[in-house]
Amino acid sequence: MTTTTSTNRPNILWISLEDTSPRFGCYGDPLARTPNIDKLAAAGTLYSNGFATAGVCSPSRSSIITGMYPTAIGAHHMRTEHVNKFTPELPTPYAVVPPAHVKTFTEYMRAEGYFCTNNWKTDYQFPSPLTAWDENGREAHWRHREPGQPFFAVFNHMLTHESSMWGNMIRKYTDPEAVEDIPRVTDPELVKLPPYLPDTLKTRESVAKYYDLIAEADEFVGKLLQQLEEDGLAENTIVFLWSDHGEGFGPDRTFIDGNNRTVSYARAAFLGRAGEIERLHLCYPRPLRRIL
Repeated sequence: MTTTTSTNRPNILWISLEDTSPRFGCYGDPLARTPNIDKLAAAGTLYSNGFATAGVCSPSRSSIITGMYPTAIGAHHMRTEHVNKFTPELPTPYAVVPPAHVKTFTEYMRAEGYFCTNNWKTDYQFPSPLTAWDENGREAHWRHREPGQPFFAVFNHMLTHESSMWGNMIRKYTDPEAVEDIPRVTDPELVKLPPYLPDTLKTRESVAKYYDLIAEADEFVGKLLQQLEEDGLAENTIVFLWSDHGEGFGPDRTFIDGNNRTVSYARAAFLGRAGEIERLHLCYPRPLRRIL
């Protein structure tokens, strides 16, 4: 491989959601309010059989950043940095030490001349290597690259985290100035519950709030896509939208077909024809292997 900054190489915008199952219009959900994500899916490939390698955040994220199963690199326990005074017998906290030959895939991309940014969650079970990112933080953005340099830019939207269903911890964490109480829009009576959840008012209210959180995520996606348009980059940028695992309702975080199913879309000509639905099992690192 040779290092290059050729403008002929595609840019990549990688949008990460938290704890999200396919509650989107493009997956046939009539209650969803996801116009930006639906438009993205219509312009590219929608994966209907995307499954995460783990049902919880950190092991899944260790897999996506390395292209390795978490069990192969010792990252399968959730969460290794955890400290709990009620469980002193646990060996935590500790950081996973991947084998020396295992790299974050962004290290390979940087070696090929890509400007790699992460905004801003990592949560890999191990510290993000200094060589993984050109920028890693709340201000990280493709707009800080050298002129003509191809980029790989990750943006993490955290409000769909399961804890947002019963409080505002994540909202206050990501934006300390945020409004605490946001009125619910989705009608709990219109929510369709899976058979493994009890049909109670509390359950319906929780799922209804989740629809509202996903609608906020859709606005987040729309703003990023608009920035691509403003910068004249939309035609040469692959956009990949994914979630680290399924939503936080019972089996949605376990390895049964009720879930660990998650959402995946890619907009790029060589990943699939516009409007195509990919029904094969999706291993998350596959699209990047096709690019590199």
